[in-house]
Amino acid sequence: MLRTNNWRKAILLVLAGILVITLMAGCGKKEESGGVPGAGEGKTIATYKDGVVTDKEFKLYSTFFGVVQPQTEMYLSIPQLQEQFLREYIGYKILFKQLGDKKQTDEEKKNVDTFYTQLKQSVDADAATKKKVDDAGLKESDIRYFFTMISTIMKEQESKVTDDQVKKQYDATKDDYNVVSVRHILISTVDLTTGAEKRKDADALKIAKEVKAQLDAGGDWTALAKKYSEDQGSKDNGGLYENQPAKSWVAEFKEAANKQPIGKVGDPVKTQYGYHVMKVEKRTPTAFDKLTADDKAQLKSTLASTNLNKYMTDELPKLITKIDLPKTETPATDSGSNAGGTTNTNKDANTNTNTNADKKTETK
Repeated sequence: MLRTNNWRKAILLVLAGILVITLMAGCGKKEESGGVPGAGEGKTIATYKDGVVTDKEFKLYSTFFGVVQPQTEMYLSIPQLQEQFLREYIGYKILFKQLGDKKQTDEEKKNVDTFYTQLKQSVDADAATKKKVDDAGLKESDIRYFFTMISTIMKEQESKVTDDQVKKQYDATKDDYNVVSVRHILISTVDLTTGAEKRKDADALKIAKEVKAQLDAGGDWTALAKKYSEDQGSKDNGGLYENQPAKSWVAEFKEAANKQPIGKVGDPVKTQYGYHVMKVEKRTPTAFDKLTADDKAQLKSTLASTNLNKYMTDELPKLITKIDLPKTETPATDSGSNAGGTTNTNKDANTNTNTNADKKTETK
């Protein structure tokens, strides 16, 4: 089962819609801090209405994200994504300032305390991560500030979502809330621990088809799952995942669980993990009035993130006057963004990149 650590899952829910990447630091010019971590130190890399961002400040923010979401570093060499992330950070700064000084509730303070405590424990337990935090100069006050900034903005966005909008979002995605019992046997193409290639796609598909043929001929799920399946979470249980919400699975597996005829072994389903031989045993819809409080909160969060991304795409470019990231030798991708240097605000930057970090990519 590939689940996000609980403390990371909590913040990733809050940070939905943000592309997680890192930025290398520099040095130079100063500005007024205004209470922002790292502001007033380093070289200005962005100018926007009523403010600037320095490389020192952005390094702190990027390091913060790198600790919360380690996949951050894989984006380090992609200038377009650096610029996109910088633009999103500016958007958060602007929105946070517009909210003014609001006194935190006891619950909000508790949330920040809990997050910081869990994050610190994680950092202290890993020497490499601790070194990154120390090298960047990321302090407790910085971590608390960034978490408070983003969580406050998300809470404000969620407060604007109406009950009718939540219901409409449910109607558009109600299959996600089906409760499904499914058996599967995974023939993996990647090592589920390291991500390295385990076998060729064609070889995995061939084995999956052989397994399906044995099941179609009356083969025993328990015996075949134990022999062939590489999903450690279900192989010793006849491949069974019982009464699970469909939304907890990766997209391709979820679609098959929602659409495959009940009681029939379907054709192998390909996901990022390999090929799954599946049989849906039961599928029960969940009515809107039967959703849990967490389900409705996630629907609201999704809508809030959509609205926030719309702001980042439609409104933010009008407020940024200059982006001046350090140039890099890395070749540009085909995203159409400027690879570095000065970028005019009027250029249509695609800020609506959603990693959907909260998605539970369980190996089913």
